[in-house]
Amino acid sequence: MWLHWLGPLLGLAFLAGLVSAAVLLRLGKVHGRRRILATAALPFGCLAVPLLGLSILAVAG
Repeated sequence: MWLHWLGPLLGLAFLAGLVSAAVLLRLGKVHGRRRILATAALPFGCLAVPLLGLSILAVAG
């Protein structure tokens, strides 16, 4: 299976989550310990979405 696009896609998803977390921190929307942890986990959550979609497609196909 030709998956040369998977690495850049995952990198782009991680960077999008990282930028979103940085914007939230810069705007001052993060207050409290729980929100700080959620903001730190945001890039990894964005990374998990394409992997989850790929897993579902692999199981369904």
